[in-house]
Amino acid sequence: MALTPLDIQNKVFSTKMRGYNQDEVDDFLDQVTKDYEDSLQKVRELEKSLKHAEEKLQYFNELKDALNQSIIVAQDTADKVKSSATKESEVIVTSAENTANEMVSNAERRSNALITAAEDKASEILTEATDRARQLAAETDDLKKKTRVFHQRLNLMLETQLEQVKSEEWNDLLKPFSSYVSDSHTVIQEVLSKELTSDEMNATGTIPVVEPTAAPTTVSSLEDAKKLSEELSESLEFLDSKSSTDE
Repeated sequence: MALTPLDIQNKVFSTKMRGYNQDEVDDFLDQVTKDYEDSLQKVRELEKSLKHAEEKLQYFNELKDALNQSIIVAQDTADKVKSSATKESEVIVTSAENTANEMVSNAERRSNALITAAEDKASEILTEATDRARQLAAETDDLKKKTRVFHQRLNLMLETQLEQVKSEEWNDLLKPFSSYVSDSHTVIQEVLSKELTSDEMNATGTIPVVEPTAAPTTVSSLEDAKKLSEELSESLEFLDSKSSTDE
């Protein structure tokens, strides 16, 4: 059991002969009691300080543990964030690469399709142009053949008509009317002499013959040739009817 200042103060010593001086012993005990109380007070204060220090130490230890745990959690969180960011960046890069590859592939397909379509269209246009050129060449050649045939027929027809115009029948047909009137028809002679002016009579006293307009030697187009053919046909029909009437 620990000794207390009260135990020291209440300590009673027995007396014997030739023992210590009681007053000196009491004074010493008082001094010891006082020093012991001071020592105890200091011990209590030290224990209190120690307890406070231990509490602080425990607090700091707990704070250290908490900080260490926080650091561990922060490190773990940082590692997770880093890993997540790395994975996300990899995903983004992969997605961007896939998107870029897909865009490049689509662009290549579209360009190839456009090139193929352009080549097909150009080939189609070239084929159509070639066919059209062949068709025009064939039509031109056919038109030339028809033109040559028409020219030959027209030339033959004109030569035939010219031979008919140069025949003796035309000479008889174109004789002046006065040649058909004999000298005995005095009345008709008088009428002719009155009706016809001297400008309309030639030097021999016959009716002037109106020369037909010369036909063009060349045919500028199919329409001109057809028109010429129609005019010649009408002339021949008129001459035939005139000849029949005269006969």
